[in-house]
Amino acid sequence: MSPTWKKRSLSPSENRSHDERDVVESTPRMPWPQSLRITTLVLAIALLTAACASLGFALDTFRTGHAWITVGAIGGSLAVAVIAISTLRSAGFRNLRTPRSITVQHDPEHGVVLTIFTNRTTMWTTVVAMLGLVAYGSTAAFAWHSGLGEALLPISRDNSESALFIAVCAAGMGLIAILIVSIRFETTLYICQRGVRRYVRRRVFFKKQVFDISLSWEGIARIGVGNLGVGGGTTVHPVINLHTTEPIPPEARTRHDSEYRVAVMAHQLVTEPNTLFALLERLADNPHDRDLLTRTDAVDLLCPPPLRERFRAARKPSRQHGNSR
Repeated sequence: MSPTWKKRSLSPSENRSHDERDVVESTPRMPWPQSLRITTLVLAIALLTAACASLGFALDTFRTGHAWITVGAIGGSLAVAVIAISTLRSAGFRNLRTPRSITVQHDPEHGVVLTIFTNRTTMWTTVVAMLGLVAYGSTAAFAWHSGLGEALLPISRDNSESALFIAVCAAGMGLIAILIVSIRFETTLYICQRGVRRYVRRRVFFKKQVFDISLSWEGIARIGVGNLGVGGGTTVHPVINLHTTEPIPPEARTRHDSEYRVAVMAHQLVTEPNTLFALLERLADNPHDRDLLTRTDAVDLLCPPPLRERFRAARKPSRQHGNSR
């Protein structure tokens, strides 16, 4: 399905009226600093060590012929290993290179289109961790009822109540994994010489919704920085706000959009948020640079800076900027 690109130039009076609606904020070069978190890194190393120890225990039980205990131990070690990898990403070791899933497509109407898909790594790592815990919890309960005692339960918890509790927890983890797979929010961003298209698909069990909006570069008044607050925590969820010169049709808006703003959930995409923001800002401000999208190495435009440079930039003091949401 080809998007319909809006093209319209505003008169000076319309531009002035739009400027009165929005206060243009200055944006730092790196709106979302990627800092190295030493405490989180130490925790990730500890979790990896625990996963290795659990795997060693699984190999020992395999040699003794206890298949059920081996399955539980492998499930537990897998869950801990996946959690350790996620913790390592939270420590700052993420977006190490240009994602291979970013593609360059050739559209008959719009020419070369740079396509950025949804990052599914977080979802699937969570599901794998949940399934590992399901395997551990269910086999631990089964092993206890089979008379194997504290094979997978701590000595102080070697009783029927603990076996029942861990079985219930395993069932709950399985239910959560099913919910994660059944409820999905996917964002795809298309960038070409003529403009930007944001395609959002939301699926809740068997109900699907699509929010599709296309903007020409002339239809983007400015590009702002936003953050999606989730649960009041300290985790940053980058959002790139495309402030438009024309109102957005209500049927094309997500709950994060407004009449003159398209919110791109940058934290859902495979690319590094700061690199994507810099590219969009560059293409919006410099029409001649849009020809770079026609090059064979256009994907390299989204290559993130080296990790050391991002850590160094995060240590530099920066001014506090308002949220454009």
